[in-house]
Amino acid sequence: MTAANPNRLVRQGLPSAGLAAIALLTIGCFATLSIYAGNSDEFVSPFCKLFSIYAPYLLILCTGAGLLGSIMTAEGALRYKAILSAVAILVWLQGNILVWDYGSLDGRTIDWMSADWRGMLDFSIWIILLALAITAYKQFGKLLVIAAIATLPIQVVNSAVTILSSPAELGGADSIDIDPRARDALFSFSSSSNTVHIVMDGFQSDIFAEIVDNYPDRDVRGELRGFTFFAEHLGVYPYTQLTMPAMLSGKLYRNDIPVDDFVHNTLQGNTILNAAFKAGHEVDIAAQISLANIYGIGNVSHTYGITPSDHVSARDYTLNDAAKLIDLALFRVVPHFAKALVYRDQLWVFQGRIRAESYLQLQYFSDLAFLRQLAEKMSVSRDMPVYKLIHVMLSHRPTVGNEQCEYDGQHSLSRANVTKQARCGLLAVLDVLHRMKELGIYDESLIVLMGDHGAWVPVDTLRNGDAKAADVDAMTVAMAMPVLAIKRPGDDAEFQVSTAPTSIVDIPATINGIMNLGAEFDGVSVFEIGPDKNRTRTHLTYGYGINPKAKGFLFPMHEYSVRGNPLDATAWQQQARHVAGNIVAAESE
Repeated sequence: MTAANPNRLVRQGLPSAGLAAIALLTIGCFATLSIYAGNSDEFVSPFCKLFSIYAPYLLILCTGAGLLGSIMTAEGALRYKAILSAVAILVWLQGNILVWDYGSLDGRTIDWMSADWRGMLDFSIWIILLALAITAYKQFGKLLVIAAIATLPIQVVNSAVTILSSPAELGGADSIDIDPRARDALFSFSSSSNTVHIVMDGFQSDIFAEIVDNYPDRDVRGELRGFTFFAEHLGVYPYTQLTMPAMLSGKLYRNDIPVDDFVHNTLQGNTILNAAFKAGHEVDIAAQISLANIYGIGNVSHTYGITPSDHVSARDYTLNDAAKLIDLALFRVVPHFAKALVYRDQLWVFQGRIRAESYLQLQYFSDLAFLRQLAEKMSVSRDMPVYKLIHVMLSHRPTVGNEQCEYDGQHSLSRANVTKQARCGLLAVLDVLHRMKELGIYDESLIVLMGDHGAWVPVDTLRNGDAKAADVDAMTVAMAMPVLAIKRPGDDAEFQVSTAPTSIVDIPATINGIMNLGAEFDGVSVFEIGPDKNRTRTHLTYGYGINPKAKGFLFPMHEYSVRGNPLDATAWQQQARHVAGNIVAAESE
């Protein structure tokens, strides 16, 4: 290298800075814009605000790349520009062509070796292109530069289309979580009538039963006095995505129309929330931002987004959003095996460094903090009847909490680890119920404690699982067994266990009947179903994510009928396979 001079700055520095800018814009602008527009519910702040936070760092890196090029020899600069061009091509190629589906990045452990061909393909392409840039820059350098520059107008056009087609999505969701009236309303209960509907995401029925019977130094059964636990309750989907409309309306989705249309139309229609609102209840929602936006499609009075920074300032959660967005962009543009170094089992690169304690971006701890605030600040200060729907991640992966509700690192998704975290989450719910008792509103309240799906922990009591006729395995059954426990107004009997064959689609009919809301729903009240009822229930499974071959639809859905105890594999029978827009009637056909 030699000292820089004005000629080198123009001849070598500016081209180097320009080529570096292409790669940096691909990561920091084009990829982030695409990710934000497709996942706007996951962010609180608008895109422009997030981009303004990390744009100066992109400019510094770009300037540094240009200065470095300006002090090189002429031959060194040629090789340097070829390498910068190769990197620009590779991040564009990885972020737009070699885009692999890793499912929902929600803390689940990704088996990086299960599709090792992805890694080999990515690795080969990266090695070949970088090797050409390093060793054959004289022959291929100009071609690499031209190809890198060609990616720029392509991405500019794509981004312009994204901006023009998604202006609302790029605006963020600032209004939800910073509204102090919504936060205060969630802490305020009615003196006349309260329905408290708590959805404990990923809380599995058999794990709940284990906690109830084996909670050290705590009489959980006594604290749940008045509740009936439905031990053979059946979920309808293995994910929150479609469970939400099912538990609010009783309607099922079978891949026949675009999934977003179904969710939007269903939540605007005949749901238990809309029925309560119409009947004169004030409807309060508390959930993480992405879910709060979905619940808020219907008629609600107050919507409060529990952010990953619920206990800090607006500036802090904006920084966290910016870190999340750049993490996701970096995840998209690096090759397969390098993605593990970015993901870090949901601890990520920048999110884990935005504050001293990396766990603060995990929703589990934000939801614990919210429940503690609810127990501490609860008041009875409203006259109108109130319906509160609170959706919290108490048993959902990643598994990161110990018995003291403290972060102690990422743990494997074992029954013991999930039970430990779920136990701590249930403790926070019990504290809320205890406060309701102190304020004298517990006895006459309707309280629904439910999960939306299982916790990715295979049931260990599946019967006849090895039978030739068995259509399910222990994991499918686990994901189909979320907890359901309900206390009706006036119930003060000891904690009871029912084996009635209930389903999530019965939830709206149950609440409607108990609260006399005057609506009509499919399904029946769970208290009208006897334990000996011979009833066929439905469960549908599918791969998470949007089907790239059928825009707006899901991957093929497999429909099961369940007649009897879900823990008996012979009670399950596959009935149909639902592909995008069509139904292939029988699995055997």
